Amino acid sequence: MFKNIFIVSLLFVCINVVSAEELSNISVTSSEFTNSISESKYPLHIMQNEEINANKSIGDNLKGLSGLSNADYGAAVGQPVIRGLTGNRTRLLSNNIPINDLSNLSGDHINNINLNNISHIEILRGPSSIFNRGGTSGGIINVITDIISENKYDNEVIKLDYTTVNNGYGHNFLFKKNYLNANIFFSINNKHMDNYNIPNGSLLSEDTGLELSTLANSDHKNQNTSFGLSFPREWGYFGFSFENTDGVYGLPYHAEEEEEGHHEEEEEHRLFTKTETETYTLKGKFNTVPLFNSIDYSFRNSNSFLKEHEEDGSASLNSNSTSFDFNFNLDDELYEKRFLLQYGHTKSPMTGAYLPSSEAYERSVAYFVRTKNRPYEMDFASRYESNSRDSDNQRYGDTSLSFGISFAANLGESFMYNMNYAHISRSPSISELFANGVHGATSRYERGNNRISREVSRNIELDLEYNFNDIDMNLNLYRNNINNFIYLKDESTTTSGKTDATWSQKSAVMQGYEISMSSSYIIGNGDLLVTLSRDDISGVFDDNTYIPRLSPAKNTLSLKYENNKSDTYYANLIYTESQGDMSSIETKTNSHLDLDIGYSKKITYDSNKDLVFNLYGNNILNKTIRNHSSLIKDHVPVQGANYGIDVSMRYNF
Repeated sequence: MFKNIFIVSLLFVCINVVSAEELSNISVTSSEFTNSISESKYPLHIMQNEEINANKSIGDNLKGLSGLSNADYGAAVGQPVIRGLTGNRTRLLSNNIPINDLSNLSGDHINNINLNNISHIEILRGPSSIFNRGGTSGGIINVITDIISENKYDNEVIKLDYTTVNNGYGHNFLFKKNYLNANIFFSINNKHMDNYNIPNGSLLSEDTGLELSTLANSDHKNQNTSFGLSFPREWGYFGFSFENTDGVYGLPYHAEEEEEGHHEEEEEHRLFTKTETETYTLKGKFNTVPLFNSIDYSFRNSNSFLKEHEEDGSASLNSNSTSFDFNFNLDDELYEKRFLLQYGHTKSPMTGAYLPSSEAYERSVAYFVRTKNRPYEMDFASRYESNSRDSDNQRYGDTSLSFGISFAANLGESFMYNMNYAHISRSPSISELFANGVHGATSRYERGNNRISREVSRNIELDLEYNFNDIDMNLNLYRNNINNFIYLKDESTTTSGKTDATWSQKSAVMQGYEISMSSSYIIGNGDLLVTLSRDDISGVFDDNTYIPRLSPAKNTLSLKYENNKSDTYYANLIYTESQGDMSSIETKTNSHLDLDIGYSKKITYDSNKDLVFNLYGNNILNKTIRNHSSLIKDHVPVQGANYGIDVSMRYNF
């Protein structure tokens, strides 16, 4: 019933109007064409700081957006899925620089992202991602912080946050100040979450057959320290930063095998992962240089260490990653032109892991052109890449050319359309090529395939936006033809419960749509924003079998009310449909409702001091939810009803 009403409502509105998702008036940095775009022609969504819950994973935060879902491994780890694609087909960035941590080797590893310090998140979907990074046929997620700022801090602040959530807590201290024309940034935060509650009946104990009320090994704790220093000047800016993250999180797929209270056992007797990451970043810009209008540059080095304690011993994974980016800008009255050089090197020594020691190189040269001062906007991108992967006596290497074109125009004051096409090549990853062993976090024996070749995506999209009588609507239609699509093929389940899985390759077609409508209404002394959206995707191989672990259709209703007393109320209702289009070894995922609610109150004492209270509840209907994109969905349901309070104090000085 809900599904039918929802679809009919959307179709009725579509007959009358077609418009755009609401975008905040905020600096956008995802495009290579400029570091500050207030109006993007791409399918771009901005998630602001107040919408981000630092106690959730990055995937869990983004799951409600059109075209996005979550491939989770419990509460600690959740990888974003964009239009059914994840892994190396989606690229995580921090301030336009790739986040090269151990999550690039496998999705069950936690992302090195500090959600407490985020200014906003930019989400770029589909073929337009060619204008930022190579190999990203799914999209770009760019996390923006102020840790290295090219502008003088305009709000010098001391901020303290304390958060409590069901079975856990977190706190964060932030300091920002401009002193002697230098920006100083410092933060430290801690998070500690115990095993989370699950709805009754969602899991049964294998030993007793009784219902479990908590998910064993779903606990996690994390500590992050960040320091940044930047020097904004007339000639440009220069800055550097250091970040350290330590964490411990359980491997929750074993939940049904364990007794409740398992988290109280000594660490050496349970299944868990320890992580540590150190990241050094240099970033800057020269505004006036010979031959060019400006040059942007960045350097990042990340050292990651991970140790997994599993049934058959322990495994150590290490990763040292280095990246260089140089962006040369040359503009005139008719065109914006960019010439980009990118280099990445990752060395990964392993001990006792399902992955062997390896080394990877990525080199690319890209050229971008955008028209200026015309009634339309046309972009062109070309990218030449050379990639290599080495492990023991095995080696993979290739070169490829990717390109894309985008055309956008306004038809009157209210209607805009945008067409994107991209031809994108992606080299196989280390896991896809060389995996060979039991991967405890996924409960699989994974086998790589060194005979697979690069993946080629031909991605086309039509984006329609319209505004009519304060109603904004957006419609995205897309089709992605992928030659040599690389996927993990589950073949059989062994008597030990492990699944034999091999990285395989077949051509495939993915197609779908995203549609949304939003409108605001004046109620009393405040404004109510109502947003309806639906997204759906299908994917089949050339032999008419289904692509595994594809996200089902999702329908979302969002309500947000703000009044002039600094009160904010919100409710997000997601109806996810069942997924029966699956490979032969997959299990069906049932439909479910997911309701989140919240209330925040800002108390301003004067222009320099304020206090913010935020109360929230997630999955308050306490429904059994399983994310179909997750490799361990049958063993790990989403957290049940949980509630929290966040108190934030800020002092400007």
